[in-house]
Amino acid sequence: MACIKGVGRSASVALAPDAPYMAAGTMAGAVDLSFSSSANLEIFKLDFQSDERDLTLVGEIPSSERFHRLAWGKNGSGSEEFSLGLIAGGLVDGNIDLWNPLSLISSESALVGHLSVHKGPVRGLEFNAIAPNLLASGADDGEICIWDLTKPSEPSHFPLLKGSGSATQGEISFISWNRKVQQILASTSYNGTTAIWDLRKQKPIINFADSVRRRCSVLQWNPDIATQIMVASDDDSSPTLKLWDMRNTMSPVREFTGHQKGVIAMEWCPSDSSYLLTCAKDNRTICWDTNTAEIVAELPAGNNWNFDVHWYPKIPGVISASSFDGKIGIYNIEGCSRYGAEGNSFGTAPLRAPKWYKRPVGASFGFGGKLVSFHAKPPPKGASSIPSEVFLHSLVTEQSLVSRTSEFETAIENGDKTSLRGLCEKKSEETESEEEKETWSLLKIMFEEEGTTRTKLISHLGFSLPSVEKDHAVDALSSDLNGIGLEDTAPEPVKINEAAAFAMDNGEDFFDNFPSKPDTPVSTSSKDFMPPDTDSSAKVEETREIPEEEEEGSDKVFDDAIQSALVVGNYNEAVDQCISANKMADALVIAHVGGTSLWESTREKYLKTSGAPYMKIVSAMVNNDLTSLIYTRSLKFWKETLALLCTVSLSNS
Repeated sequence: MACIKGVGRSASVALAPDAPYMAAGTMAGAVDLSFSSSANLEIFKLDFQSDERDLTLVGEIPSSERFHRLAWGKNGSGSEEFSLGLIAGGLVDGNIDLWNPLSLISSESALVGHLSVHKGPVRGLEFNAIAPNLLASGADDGEICIWDLTKPSEPSHFPLLKGSGSATQGEISFISWNRKVQQILASTSYNGTTAIWDLRKQKPIINFADSVRRRCSVLQWNPDIATQIMVASDDDSSPTLKLWDMRNTMSPVREFTGHQKGVIAMEWCPSDSSYLLTCAKDNRTICWDTNTAEIVAELPAGNNWNFDVHWYPKIPGVISASSFDGKIGIYNIEGCSRYGAEGNSFGTAPLRAPKWYKRPVGASFGFGGKLVSFHAKPPPKGASSIPSEVFLHSLVTEQSLVSRTSEFETAIENGDKTSLRGLCEKKSEETESEEEKETWSLLKIMFEEEGTTRTKLISHLGFSLPSVEKDHAVDALSSDLNGIGLEDTAPEPVKINEAAAFAMDNGEDFFDNFPSKPDTPVSTSSKDFMPPDTDSSAKVEETREIPEEEEEGSDKVFDDAIQSALVVGNYNEAVDQCISANKMADALVIAHVGGTSLWESTREKYLKTSGAPYMKIVSAMVNNDLTSLIYTRSLKFWKETLALLCTVSLSNS
């Protein structure tokens, strides 16, 4: 149910700013079921914990006249006698009566003041929110009076304020104090003029009206923006709400369209300035989103329209609405949000989360026994937002866990490898799991000094690194081989024609790569194939294909030795073993992995030990040693030598 509580009265309402009470004064012009002409001021208790639907009456006093406006201000005197503040009633006859609500609830003499200045009904009446001892009033005579109620029994007032020229106002319909600036007051009237007063200057500083000078029935200052004010009209031909900014009053900032007839009452939400409540003669009571000018909620309609609406300052989202049906209802705005404007073109927008849903306090646990909490602190004077304070707490529930965490954080923060190694070693000793021991041992190696991590990791994995003596021996062997000259490794010259030998050299690659035909029988007769000499016969024997079963039956000891050398990165040892086993192709591939120096030395070994005549030419080309090539070539073949020199020079360029 949208209506959570209510009482049968036709009355103007004022809600206590600091207590759960509501004052109701008999509305001027309203007729109850008994057609009574009496007037009363009543106080009801707002007990939302009770299941009773009807409000409890806690105080009542008769009034000399009925009410046009009712206001409840804070304790402006500061005395305990007025701890619940002060109630002021604007009466039909132009008088303003003052009551002490605390005395009224206690059934004591409650009338404490009678202010008589105005002529005509008092429709403008409001206490200053910043200085609660100040009360502003305005009536049909167009005059505004500022009362000082520091001593309610001895009230005083400033000189009457009355506009002149374009600021002249007729019947004052509403008065509103600025929520941010204490001395600024706004008044509007039925002649369509709205005036902004500065009490220090005792005159209006701004006055404006719309283009048609429509009747203005009510106005409200924006609680957060000191220069913005909302003005509404009870004129059925122009029922829109207009938001004005005092920095530019040539035209309104925004218009709110939704009501079909004139607006009677309006109030801005004190807890969230995004919400504005209005009621009009079209029997609609609407909650607006002032940021988008959309309708976010609507009270269920009764048989007659509401004429007075208020936000309850103690509980955000609770509102009161007084109806000509003779009923005062207390509503929950969230319960009203499901009532849309069905049957017309104005729908309702979703009700977003209001500001009062923000958590004033909160806490959250973190790692390491940390607890973060926050709460709002009192805002500085004049601030529009409420700041928060954040606190960090340490909740120790397990001392050992905290000590281990602190130890780990200290080691990580310092970044010292010695500390990290010590931490890993300690963890390895403390644990009983072999897997964890191995994990911490590996982590410890990762924090060793630069240049030693790899060797220590390989040793930890169970592999032995090459000895220094062996490295020296390999270096000596390399130096011996490098000392061998090109002439030292050259084979004895073959007693054949040099041109024929040159031709044979050029054709060896062709025959080596020529694919053999499986259906061609191999001749076994010695006269079918006779090599030129014994040396050539030896070469033919060396190039004969090795049977497949011999490849599969490789030396396992040799393979394991090569793999062990490769695992620990001893490429020199692997190359030397391949050369010793006459596996030059394998040696060259491994040397390529081992770096430029190893590759060049291995290549030189291969070139110097190769017996092929054409490799002399290759060696000279690789080493760019054309002088040796010239000296080792016969003068008879000077043409071929010259052609080679041209070829080598062209390739190098």
